[in-house]
Amino acid sequence: MKTPRLTTIVSSLIIFAALACSALDLAAQKNSLPDLFGQKEAAVTKPTKKAEISVSLLPQDAKAGDTVTLSLTMIIPEGSYTYSTNPTFGGATKFVIEESKGLTPVDQHFNADHPPKTVFEPLFGKEIDKYTKHVIWSRRFKVKADVKNPADVLIKGQMLYQVCDAKNCVPSQYAFTATLSGKQVSAPLSFKTTPERRSVPDPVELTFDLAPAKTDPEKMVTLTITMTLDKEFHTFALDQDKKNAGLPTHIEIFKLEGLKPVSKRFSSNPTPKVETHDEYTQRTHYDKVVWSREFERIPGASEIGVEGKLTYQICNKGSCRRPWPVEFKLGNLTNATPVALSSIAELKATDDTDDDAIIIVSDDKNQTLSSYLFFAFLGGLILNVMPCVLPVVAIKVMSFVQQAGESRMRIFLLNIFYSLGVLTVFLSLASLAVFAGLGWGGLFQSTKFNIVMACIVYAMGLSMLGVFEIPVPGMVGSAAGGQQKEGLTGAFLTGILATLLATPCSGPFLGPVLAWSVQQTPNITYLVWLVMGLGMASPYLVFSVFPKAIAWLPKPGMWMVRFKEFSGIVLMGAVIFIISFLDESLTIPVLIMLLGITTGLWMIGSLYSHNSPFRQKTIVRVSALALTAGICFFGYNMSQKSTNDLPWVPFSTQELNQLRADHRTVLIDFSAEWCLTCKTNEKFALNTPETLEMIKKHNVVPMYADYTDYSPEIKEWLETFKSVSIPLTVIFPANNPKKPIIIRDLYTQDTLLEALKQAVEEPPKPAKTSKKEMASTLAPASN
Repeated sequence: MKTPRLTTIVSSLIIFAALACSALDLAAQKNSLPDLFGQKEAAVTKPTKKAEISVSLLPQDAKAGDTVTLSLTMIIPEGSYTYSTNPTFGGATKFVIEESKGLTPVDQHFNADHPPKTVFEPLFGKEIDKYTKHVIWSRRFKVKADVKNPADVLIKGQMLYQVCDAKNCVPSQYAFTATLSGKQVSAPLSFKTTPERRSVPDPVELTFDLAPAKTDPEKMVTLTITMTLDKEFHTFALDQDKKNAGLPTHIEIFKLEGLKPVSKRFSSNPTPKVETHDEYTQRTHYDKVVWSREFERIPGASEIGVEGKLTYQICNKGSCRRPWPVEFKLGNLTNATPVALSSIAELKATDDTDDDAIIIVSDDKNQTLSSYLFFAFLGGLILNVMPCVLPVVAIKVMSFVQQAGESRMRIFLLNIFYSLGVLTVFLSLASLAVFAGLGWGGLFQSTKFNIVMACIVYAMGLSMLGVFEIPVPGMVGSAAGGQQKEGLTGAFLTGILATLLATPCSGPFLGPVLAWSVQQTPNITYLVWLVMGLGMASPYLVFSVFPKAIAWLPKPGMWMVRFKEFSGIVLMGAVIFIISFLDESLTIPVLIMLLGITTGLWMIGSLYSHNSPFRQKTIVRVSALALTAGICFFGYNMSQKSTNDLPWVPFSTQELNQLRADHRTVLIDFSAEWCLTCKTNEKFALNTPETLEMIKKHNVVPMYADYTDYSPEIKEWLETFKSVSIPLTVIFPANNPKKPIIIRDLYTQDTLLEALKQAVEEPPKPAKTSKKEMASTLAPASN
């Protein structure tokens, strides 16, 4: 049995390692490691709804020297989202400029019209930056001084993106081409059309109208869309529930000229007809329907215009045709501003709050406090057999076996203290729910909490596997021989640990109870969570009142040693389960920290015995503590995301050649998520305040060549520089782009700054290199 002083030393080691782990911050970027538990099913083979994308290059009448804006407007389907353009995240939205004539970039990359929303996404098990409803990406260019005919200006490229919903992520690409007309782009303010499908007219007539044409800024301009249907045909309302055998009419607006919206959404006249069938209810329009929306004319605007799309579905006697899109352009669109207005998104945003309130009121009426308390107790009881808690319950069973034969009072106190640990956590969670809005399982949304739990459970697993022995909470280190007895503090801490491990599991009955409880007054919330804790602690309270029940358990023997070792394996599985909650970019740093904990605890458990001299024990303990601290600190440093990240631009050959032809200094970082040396360079040399200052001062363009997933384009460039591995950093001087500066493998910040200084101070060359010449110089053969 270890001495109390040893217990203190090793306990301090575990606590220190856990605290070192807890200092990590979430750095969710790259989704590249496999999902061991199937939490992140990537159902890329199953199609999901498509996003609507439109492109514009404005103003259309720009001349040489003017600045134009390339915009891509995306309207995202209801219930779906897309990702931001962060180049260090594998699923990020990317833009590739394939051809550019007559334009010089002003902005280094595309910018969104609003910041993304950072949320915890269950599909990936981490926090991500995503856009919902709509987003407009734009990038400014300058028309070159030698452009005589604006019609010669052209830009081609691709937008690579994903559209995801709760179950699927579908990679997609959108090829775009934008030109300048050199003149005003106008369309009539009113027109009629009969849509055709394979040269067969639909039984509808559509009229689009924007009126009045000329008005004072104080007066409104109204967009009206009129649909006239043949007899017996009908279409669906804007707010038709798509689950009720019919798709809603969808109106989208992509551009506005001289107008800004006033009304929040489209209105319809007449109101939809409600038709109730056997299994569903539909909201329909017959004969004629007019959808309208008001806009305010912007003061000083000489022209007005609108561009958008109407998508409708028509049915006749139970037979429906597939949805059909009709694009419309009204008025002047020469300098139209990209917008993203969708009738479905607007209706959804307006109606969500009311619907949720109705559901809550309905639940209150159908349930009583006593029924909620009953289900809270039952749900807490069931938590004892949930997969999250079973590893600790296995340890507790061993504790029960050891208690057999002890005094009735000691058995009573041990179980009472365990139950107090359970109740302590439940009351603490109730406080978080009342004062911080953090519900059941919310702790496991915290990266720091997950890492601390992984460290603690891992140390427990090492003890169960015999790497070292110490009476950590509730453990029976030498259970088979009965040499150790569980203390009251250990029983209390075991109750805390078991309850914390239970929080990612929500058993039957808990969901509705928890959702209801957090909407009540604080005293009701505390009461419900207390009863839930009593449910989880009830089996142990029974053992405390009826200690003879322990006699039903098997007698101590060799089976306990094997069961202890098996429990250690189960705890290691629990560690993997906890790590699966973390962002993949933290997996390697956390594993390094766990390696540090293993090393330290192995030294304490193996490099001296109970009878070893005190000096030897002290040397081993201090060395173990220092080595664990060093390894954990190394892992911690790996996980830290720099606050001085360079404004990275995704690498593409086309854009590189354009930048070189424009005599811009370009720094390229050939890197990958699995390359530890690359990450070291990025942390200590690239993403530093000094490097960022030089990049900004000399207008250097940093490009990130992500080689995490195999890229033929990047491989060809690596072969061009005679490099078979990464990291590789290449700097193209602005004034001598044919002679790049190459830095291989691991390097220091001073080395990089010296190379950048050499690049920016390179004297200008007399001959100007064209983009075509640049593309054939120091480039892969395929380019």
